[in-house]
Amino acid sequence: MSLRPARTRWFELLTTHADLTHALETLANTGQIELEIHQHARMHVSLQDMKTRLQVYTRLEQRYQSYWPKAGQRTGPFNASPGRILDTAILRLLDWERRAAPMIKRFENLESERADLQSLISLLELQQTDNLDFSLLTTAGDTVVSRLFELPAETCSVQLPASVISRQFDTPAGLYMLLVGTRVDLEALAVEMTLKKCHSVPLPRLPASRHNALQWVNQRIQLLDLQMHQQRLEISALEKSCLLAETLGDIRLLGWFLDHVSSLPVSDNFAWITGWTSDPDGEVLRRALVLTGADAILHFPPAPPEIEAPMVLSNPWWARPFELFAGLLGTPGQQEADPSRLLALLTPLLFGYMFADVGQGLVLLLAGIALRHRWPLLRILIANGFAAMVFGLVFGSVFGREDILPALWLHPVTQPLPVLAVPLAGGVLILLLGMALNGLEFFWRGERHRWLLLQAPIVLLYLLVVSALMLPAEVVFTGVALALLWYIVASLVLHAGRGAAVVTALAADLGALVETLLQLVLNTVSFVRIGAFALAHAGLSMAFNIMADATETALLALLVLLLGNVIVIALEGLVVSIQMTRLILFEFFIRFLQASGRVFRPLAGPAAGYQDSGHEPGHKQAAATEAA
Repeated sequence: MSLRPARTRWFELLTTHADLTHALETLANTGQIELEIHQHARMHVSLQDMKTRLQVYTRLEQRYQSYWPKAGQRTGPFNASPGRILDTAILRLLDWERRAAPMIKRFENLESERADLQSLISLLELQQTDNLDFSLLTTAGDTVVSRLFELPAETCSVQLPASVISRQFDTPAGLYMLLVGTRVDLEALAVEMTLKKCHSVPLPRLPASRHNALQWVNQRIQLLDLQMHQQRLEISALEKSCLLAETLGDIRLLGWFLDHVSSLPVSDNFAWITGWTSDPDGEVLRRALVLTGADAILHFPPAPPEIEAPMVLSNPWWARPFELFAGLLGTPGQQEADPSRLLALLTPLLFGYMFADVGQGLVLLLAGIALRHRWPLLRILIANGFAAMVFGLVFGSVFGREDILPALWLHPVTQPLPVLAVPLAGGVLILLLGMALNGLEFFWRGERHRWLLLQAPIVLLYLLVVSALMLPAEVVFTGVALALLWYIVASLVLHAGRGAAVVTALAADLGALVETLLQLVLNTVSFVRIGAFALAHAGLSMAFNIMADATETALLALLVLLLGNVIVIALEGLVVSIQMTRLILFEFFIRFLQASGRVFRPLAGPAAGYQDSGHEPGHKQAAATEAA
């Protein structure tokens, strides 16, 4: 079992201009590459000018996006360079705009008229308008005219001239004001009311009676709907003839390309894509290029010595959920241990001991199973819930009740001292495991002698301190004296040849020794909180059981138990998870983990992700070769 993180592998891919974007998309969709531009002795061409050309697309998108179809997905590689593809796509888009703009203008005029007529229906449906002659109101004269305004939701106060007659109508669709007056007065009022966000509703020529006017408006709306539908069909037909969906798909893909790559090493005919991959043997990348038919040469030369390789955690499926904890600090370096596989055992033990209950653990386990695909992080609940069930059997607790199953060991509330003592012993073992991993890291760095000189006596002193109550006093004192002598002699050996500075260095080492031992003792005592939270969990569950037993009806008792378990699972589950994380980060990781590695940040592709679905490769195959 390897506890070391894996180094990513340097890759270089040579491709044609025509396949550049397609090859990059293919590699990105594997989720296993991170780009790193390397200064090859080759010409660089900036791609920033392509972003300037994309501004035309941005302008058109702001105006016509609601009339565009969903961007299509390219099924084959580009047959030209990214710049030429972008220019072709923009020209297609401009041609579509030239032909579609008159249609869209007509459609919007029809849509605006329909909206105004719909507002007019709200007014015509009011019986208060029965006494109005709409033929007179909607026929403009030389002097007297009428105007209809839809008032905003907020208060709108307008000073009306004495020569203007007004009437307000409160409809379900809003508040309307009908004005009759001279043309000069109403034109001035229209400007003022528009500034106050009052919408002018045009009045078409209507029949005299309200009933006939309403019938005419409904018929006009039906005609407008028919014309709008026909206009929409013409716009949709234009989309197909102009290949609009495919064009938008090309622009979307090129936009993604430009967002991630500002420049690439290129020559007159070829381009290079370089970076890191988490694919250890390169087979995933090769297979992706073959299946998608991209013309490219992929090889894996030694990484440039001046660039630090990103690190990836390489764990089996059952340990991957526990990579979360190391990720909270960063990524372990090449000479550091990846604790994920150990945490797959330690984390459930810590959680299960503090949250010991068969029923509540089963709820967490089922929640983890049900939500593992939607939120992969919650897969950790599966192991933690199972551990809680196991410790629930040990403590004899089922949904907080201790009278259903006999305890395999004891009930926490009745015997609290053993419950507190066991985590203390477990904390000693966890801290010793952390120091053992620290020693392993010294060995990986080739500093085995340094660990034997300065770290090994610290481990011995810690063992003597924690076992002082179990060993004879003379054995403890003798061991402490030998360990201190070992440490002092080792410090003098390491600092030999420094003259008078040896004493200062020895004093610094002794100070570090005292500080380390105090930290270890405090870290050990911190593990008592595991037992304390186990007692708190049992006590809170008991409190709800006592409340349920004190109720007079079985239904009310059941509701109390149900509510109590929901509170315990939510509250205690959160608190226990926080304490478990704290112990791992600040008591265990502090002994060995510095998280000095560079994080691998895979390039996210525009597609949902590459999947090897077994499709036959196209007529072109990638020339995938590995450099010797």
